[in-house]
Amino acid sequence: MAEAEAFVAGDALRNVEILYVDDDSARRDQMRRTLMSLGARRVHVAENGAEGLKVVLGTPCGIVLVEQKMRAMDGVSFVRELRTATNYPRAVVPALILGDPSSTEVIRSAFAAGANHFLVKPITPAKLYERIEWALGDDRAWVVRDGHYVALPPKAAAAKARLAAAK
Repeated sequence: MAEAEAFVAGDALRNVEILYVDDDSARRDQMRRTLMSLGARRVHVAENGAEGLKVVLGTPCGIVLVEQKMRAMDGVSFVRELRTATNYPRAVVPALILGDPSSTEVIRSAFAAGANHFLVKPITPAKLYERIEWALGDDRAWVVRDGHYVALPPKAAAAKARLAAAK
């Protein structure tokens, strides 16, 4: 059996402040340590969705990671509330939902709420780093529908850009 390749984080998170929202204190502590070891400039934590919304709306976070299963406000509800149009410009901060293997309906709901990605546990540091780096570079266009920001699919965003350039 071949040895697993060692993962070494790059510097993509060097200037990034991350918010992690989870109602489990042990997971919050572990995730903070993991994110700091991946090179994050700073990691904010919130113990529930309501607190997380206050933090992201008042702090210059570059990305939000939120657990799907939480009491009071789950990860999908958190992202849906974050994407409310009145929260602009913070409404379009990249948001990743982390969760146990879920039904496709939960994952569809996460994307419909505006999540940039849904990461299924268990999550390795390498996979976490890769998905954060991807989300930070996600340049899809955002539009407001029914009072919430939603990301346009890449083809729709490209078509919208062509129309704008033609005017």
